[in-house]
Amino acid sequence: MASLDLLFIHVPKFNNYYRPYGPYMTVNLIPMGTLALADLIHQAGYQTRILHLGVEWIERGHFTPQPYLKGQEVKVVAIPLHFHPQSYDVLQVASKVKENHPNVFIVSGGYTASLFHREILSQFPQIDAIIRGDAEVPLLSLMNAFNEGRGLKDIPNLSWRDGEEIIENPLAYVASEGDLDRSSYTHFSLLYDHKTYIHHIGMPFVWSKGLSKEKNRKYFHLGYPLFPLNIGRGCSGNCTWCGGGSHAQQVVNGRRRVVFRSPEAVCQSMADALEMGYEMFNIAFDPGREGEKYYAELFPLVRKNRLQTRVYFESFSLPSESFLESFAKTFILDGSVLALSPESGDEHIRGRNKTFSYSNDALMKTIASAERLGIKVDLFFSMGIPGEKHPDLFKTANFRKEIKRRFKRIGRIWSSPITLEPGAPWHLFPEEFGIVSTRRSFLDFYRASSPEGGGLGYFIPDYQKNGIGMDEKGFEALLKEVKCKKFCSLHLNPTKASPPLLGRLFCRYLSWRLRGRHE
Repeated sequence: MASLDLLFIHVPKFNNYYRPYGPYMTVNLIPMGTLALADLIHQAGYQTRILHLGVEWIERGHFTPQPYLKGQEVKVVAIPLHFHPQSYDVLQVASKVKENHPNVFIVSGGYTASLFHREILSQFPQIDAIIRGDAEVPLLSLMNAFNEGRGLKDIPNLSWRDGEEIIENPLAYVASEGDLDRSSYTHFSLLYDHKTYIHHIGMPFVWSKGLSKEKNRKYFHLGYPLFPLNIGRGCSGNCTWCGGGSHAQQVVNGRRRVVFRSPEAVCQSMADALEMGYEMFNIAFDPGREGEKYYAELFPLVRKNRLQTRVYFESFSLPSESFLESFAKTFILDGSVLALSPESGDEHIRGRNKTFSYSNDALMKTIASAERLGIKVDLFFSMGIPGEKHPDLFKTANFRKEIKRRFKRIGRIWSSPITLEPGAPWHLFPEEFGIVSTRRSFLDFYRASSPEGGGLGYFIPDYQKNGIGMDEKGFEALLKEVKCKKFCSLHLNPTKASPPLLGRLFCRYLSWRLRGRHE
């Protein structure tokens, strides 16, 4: 019988429906830390593999780890629960694993599992333990404890069940810069069917079940194999909707400062990823001006190492002129994108919600600078955020039109409601932001992530500003209606955006192609 010490299982959110996509999977990207953790355990001499159930479904048509567990002795199964939409599917898969293999020790971790660790352990017996926060030292300690026959009480950050009692070991470990540099984020040989993952799982993170691999790449993929590049951990901001801000980092991870991987280690990851077949990198780590100092070191090193590639850079703040100039020198601009998130066309609403805020005039100047340098810009706006009222959406619509009129190198302009994230300021303190939250506990998020669930998780009672209160269903229906009429920007080419009329026509075309029901 084959033996495996540790099997990671990535579980996407499997059952979703949205008219342009039809039935689809999401949360398809593996959390960036999973490959590094697998490599770390592999370095220590343990037999380790990663199974992606979404890739398993694409390749073989089933959504179960059973074929990989049957006939193989597996000691520990790690099922990350990082993104809250995974909650239902993660726990269903864990239940099936425990049912068929009762002696396997199942550990979870990641952001959502960390925040709700005690509630999960008390209500879902299929999970034996949860590593809270950073897992580099705790996971290796757990594997060593099993190997040496020791107990679990000395493992930092571990919550675990001892009979009927839940033990919460101290949150004593927070990863340092050196810790993040010790393992490889590109050890893809540990991932089953890694070539499918590299070439077919990308942005914008959906997989339509009714379309072939080729059609998914055509309609729902930026075109280039895209690698999520881990730059560091933490944030100095506290945007209202974000579950990864400074306050949440302290609560969930015990992290009190931003840490960066060394530029040398990041360049090595880039070189390794390019060797594996990636052609583009997604960088979503811009904690304000502290980040600009870091990229002032990283970008010249990328050029020095002659790493010819594209990048999709998500900038939380407005980048400086020097950043843009270095960006233009460093990356292949044909296909590269700078993504900005103004959130609202109203400066006051933007300032209320966004830590790294800026004026409309400053945004226009940055777009102008990017266009002059040949950098394509994507823009992302929100709908229904704190302080906003229904008439404010029309300010955003007009602002979008003005941007589109003035600039030629604008790519996608996307407007969409935001789902309530666990740990975000408006989740923890909804009254302070004028919202009514319908999700407080883990069970709320678990039910919402089930096939019968859904919804935004909150509503603004006086959103219409007409004295008539709204409930959750009315609030969400209104936002959907406005999005369809004013903000639909779907395009046959996912790197571009259409005016609302053309977007709606493409929506109908896709619905016809997929034979999906009309909502």
